[in-house]
Amino acid sequence: MGYYINKTSKGVELPSSDKADYLILDGAVEVPAKFQANLICVVENPAFDAAAYAYSENEFNAFNYPDGRPKRWLVHPMAAKLSGYNS
Repeated sequence: MGYYINKTSKGVELPSSDKADYLILDGAVEVPAKFQANLICVVENPAFDAAAYAYSENEFNAFNYPDGRPKRWLVHPMAAKLSGYNS
């Protein structure tokens, strides 16, 4: 694990909270928790949100594990690029 998204496609730094909303404004679409291409999981921690690229089913399963933190699932056409992922 470890491909996180901290900027929009325009290079604007994401705030520490409400990252899902900012990514939606940047072209992401909220989807149900199901593995698919370009999937992002936004985990709402008490002090900050973490937006992570779920690049594989194993990554999806790790983020989808019920740990009590609220999670939102998004699809963004540039998820891999935004996260710096290189296959």
